[in-house]
Amino acid sequence: MNRSRGFTLIELMITLAIFSFLITMGSQLTKSWTDSARQLEAANLLKQGISRAKATALRNPGAAQSNAPAAALCSSGQTLKLFSVADLASINCAATDNILWQANLPGSATLQSSGTNITCIAFNSRGLPVTGSNSCTTSTINVTVGSEASVNVEII
Repeated sequence: MNRSRGFTLIELMITLAIFSFLITMGSQLTKSWTDSARQLEAANLLKQGISRAKATALRNPGAAQSNAPAAALCSSGQTLKLFSVADLASINCAATDNILWQANLPGSATLQSSGTNITCIAFNSRGLPVTGSNSCTTSTINVTVGSEASVNVEII
């Protein structure tokens, strides 16, 4: 009696079911992992921008008064831009010249404060946050990417 060699249809179906389950779980875990990495990258870029803005404000190259913005970190789309603000000048986040520092956030990162997207963070010559003429945020910023829980970035 000759016995057939190979796999039965049931064995192949079970193998394919297990393989597809592992692939599905692996892709979901990979997406979560990449979202988490992008979120940390965005939070670190924001922290770096805030530190640079404070340092610029303390140097006060525009000779701003103590209650006026001396430096502003603007968020436009997925770009962070740092500007020095001259005395009594308004903050122009749309400017394309005199950018002291610039960084691109990961494509899916959002920066929000109190549920709304931020436009700028301004600091006076003492390195303290001020609202400025653009109603810049002075509170904690939430960084989110995908379905990850938000990371809070303190301004002070």
